[in-house]
Amino acid sequence: MLVVAMAAPGPNLVAAASTALGSGRRAGFAVVCGIASGSFLWALASSFGLSVVFTLHPPLFLILKVGGGLYLCYLGLRALLAAWRNVPGAIRADAGALSIRAGYRRGLTICLLNPKSALFWASISAFVLSSEAPSIVIFEFCLVAGLSSCAIYGTYVLLFSSELAQRIYRRAMRWFEAAFGLFFVLVGGQLLVSR
Repeated sequence: MLVVAMAAPGPNLVAAASTALGSGRRAGFAVVCGIASGSFLWALASSFGLSVVFTLHPPLFLILKVGGGLYLCYLGLRALLAAWRNVPGAIRADAGALSIRAGYRRGLTICLLNPKSALFWASISAFVLSSEAPSIVIFEFCLVAGLSSCAIYGTYVLLFSSELAQRIYRRAMRWFEAAFGLFFVLVGGQLLVSR
């Protein structure tokens, strides 16, 4: 479940792929390291009390859910509009070269502000806390979350930084954008209507 949720399209994937397309593998891997750090921090927060915060203050979870749903719908509609117009949408080559430090900050910021990540980890937190696992096991789980992010988004960077993948993406860009847009709208809409 952890790997499937991370591999599904979302802002983290868009950041890794866009950086790889425009700035190459090195900057792309810096973004991946930022995303992995963010995943580790989300896992840590969820394991050590995020669900308690949401239990004590239910409006915070509602705000996160509605805000995340609206944001994903916005991203989805932008991608669908790009597909309709046959122009680059969410995944597009970055305009300028990105330094390693800037790439890391970008990945970390996007992951920490990603509503998909926030909601995923908030839902996981109830399970982790109820398991009464020792702290070392929980910490190892958090490390696995970070390493999984590295592997998944690192694979996207390898793909999107290769010439062959770039040519394929340019040819099928409209279909990729339509698929991303539809996925984002469906997930965002589900967040908005779910209880």
